Amino acid sequence: MNNSALCSQRQACRQARPFTAQPPRRCRLVTVNSQAGGDVRGAKMEKGLFGENFGARDPFAGEVATNFGENVLGNYNTEHIIKPPDTIKRVLGLSARRCQDNLGSLTVLSEEDRELLRNQVPGWRMATLQADGKPCIQQSWKLKDEAAAEQMVARVSRVAADEGHADSLTVNRVGTEVLAQLCTASLGGLTENDFIVASKVNDLNIVDLLPKRKPRFWA
Repeated sequence: MNNSALCSQRQACRQARPFTAQPPRRCRLVTVNSQAGGDVRGAKMEKGLFGENFGARDPFAGEVATNFGENVLGNYNTEHIIKPPDTIKRVLGLSARRCQDNLGSLTVLSEEDRELLRNQVPGWRMATLQADGKPCIQQSWKLKDEAAAEQMVARVSRVAADEGHADSLTVNRVGTEVLAQLCTASLGGLTENDFIVASKVNDLNIVDLLPKRKPRFWA
């Protein structure tokens, strides 16, 4: 068969073949996770390790029950309260100490030592006594009602009395707010005893005295 006959046969086959429309090509878009360094495999790895719901969230009730917040730096309830972990007390040991009975062995703390100890009693800040202007540390609490405020005054006073440091404590209540101030007035300033009492006051369980917080709903 010569070339011309072969070409004619091919042309006849093309004309006899029915035309079928080809489906349009589809482009599949791939979303690249920028946090995974632009690698799709990194995004799949994150989902495999952390699940689909990976990100900041409030803990579940079962997670709160494990008290995991006592062993981490920060606050698990997202209220942004600056507080060191409770396990740091084993290193610092401020709440484990007892106030010294002999005032003669105490010395007024320097500004550097005061700041060092103040960092160990979160919530307390430097202030001055209204009576004589001497430096002190103070903290205030907003309670759920006046009866709870009276209970708070009694609990704070009991801590200072148990440590033999009641003379250095000043507690005032105005409505549902309680203000406590600590200063070793006999020595004219702050001593280690004041911070020991402040640390023990922080250890008080006052959840029953605080107002109930409204539930927060996150979008």
